Amino acid sequence: MKLVLYNITHHHCPVEIREKVSFTGEQRRFMLKKMRAEKGISEAVILETCNRLEFYIYAKKRFDCDSFITELIGQVQPGAAEIWRKYRRQKKEMDVVRHLFEVAAGLDSQMIGESQILSQVKSAYVTALECRTSKFVFNKLFHRAFGAGKAVRTGTNINCGAVSVGLAAVELAKSKINLTKATAMIIGAGENAELVAKCLVESGLSKLIIANRSKQAAKIMTANLKKGRAAGLADVVKKLKETDLLISSTAAAVPVVTYENVRDSLSKRKKPLLIIDIAVPRDIDSSIGRFKCVSLYNIDDLDKQISRNKKKRLSEIPKAKAIVGEFTENFSRWYDSLDLVPIISRMTQRGMELADREAERYAKDFGIENTEKLKLFAESLIKKILHSHIHFLKNSSGEDSTTEQLRAADLINRIFFPQKERG
Repeated sequence: MKLVLYNITHHHCPVEIREKVSFTGEQRRFMLKKMRAEKGISEAVILETCNRLEFYIYAKKRFDCDSFITELIGQVQPGAAEIWRKYRRQKKEMDVVRHLFEVAAGLDSQMIGESQILSQVKSAYVTALECRTSKFVFNKLFHRAFGAGKAVRTGTNINCGAVSVGLAAVELAKSKINLTKATAMIIGAGENAELVAKCLVESGLSKLIIANRSKQAAKIMTANLKKGRAAGLADVVKKLKETDLLISSTAAAVPVVTYENVRDSLSKRKKPLLIIDIAVPRDIDSSIGRFKCVSLYNIDDLDKQISRNKKKRLSEIPKAKAIVGEFTENFSRWYDSLDLVPIISRMTQRGMELADREAERYAKDFGIENTEKLKLFAESLIKKILHSHIHFLKNSSGEDSTTEQLRAADLINRIFFPQKERG
């Protein structure tokens, strides 16, 4: 059997090409079922994210996985096969294992250390389980990948600090004010604004106001968050009186909050107001930062913070790769221990050693002249006992024969050979 990986990723294929080889969940399930029906393939998992499409396969050595996958992609999405054939890359055996562990650890992501990929790997594995294409080897492989991902994140600072503008804004806010006692107002209802609002709510924010040009869009956002009140842009100045934190993220071409709008209210204000402007062009008139009560930050301030966080993450890569290396080495030892030929040889040798030792032990009770006969008897008995085990390992048949043989090999290893003997 062989362990192989075929993929296209952000490393060697631009997004305008990758998006042309993209599949729905239902299409991935269809492909997994097709692979399950193929006798040359024993196990398979498909991992697809915005940055990668990967086929992990455990198959017979002589089976042409490359051609099979290319044809399968062509069946599901005509026209995509040629793109796949041009851009796909291949890895084999332990290179596959190391790659998967690095993916799960966030080391292969565009944003080093990002956490979402681990849940995406788990989701791909669950889908393969449901389609019955993840069995003995991949069950072990992917659970080890989850362990590697967790170990890297707990044993290093690979995911320290925010590395996106939205998350950096929340990180800054948490460092400046107590969110559990604060009222925050978000201006905007786009993707960035919703991410910021969600993170604030998850951080224990007391009260939330969503202000947007379309009040209906703001209402939809508060409904999705199950928290907050909606407001229009005309209400922003009035709502500032109860606001401790203002984060703005719109696509407006001119500032949505001007100095003239807020001069009267902020000039008399005593309570501190933290304003974080993450829009380009800026939403908040820079002159507003002159008010004593205001602490104003813009996207350039956050970029400095993000840059520091990225450097911290990059400095953790050697430590993270060392952890991945340990997990890869441990899996490699287990994987190698499943090779049927050495297992049969070692099991037979262990049996013969046991037979000879016991024959010598009881030789005196049967007379020295019968020692050789006793030895032959003991060896013959051991061979008969081991015969059915060896026959099963060599000749198991049926739909899941490979899985049964591997399980048997693993069980024999654990029963007959201590861990130290297997490496």
